[in-house]
Amino acid sequence: MNSKNKKILAASGIFLVALNIFAFYTLQEGIGIAKAINNTQNKEALKSLEQKQILSDVVPSLIFTIDIALLFFLCYLLIKILIKSLKKSTSTK
Repeated sequence: MNSKNKKILAASGIFLVALNIFAFYTLQEGIGIAKAINNTQNKEALKSLEQKQILSDVVPSLIFTIDIALLFFLCYLLIKILIKSLKKSTSTK
């Protein structure tokens, strides 16, 4: 692996960690919004809180879906590398 690939991998790892931290923060905020919805009597404030609640549900879901897709992709790459190495080892014997 050359240094350019290592830098890209490190930057993408840091970005992914930051994205997950944002997702967990949004989830915590969503819990607070859900509690506020239960205690609110004003209809305008209730509509605003419900819209924020939808956003705080969707954003973490998207981020966690991206995480799962990346995990599947990494498993695919690992299996592909494993199969190539097994083919090389059996063809040389």
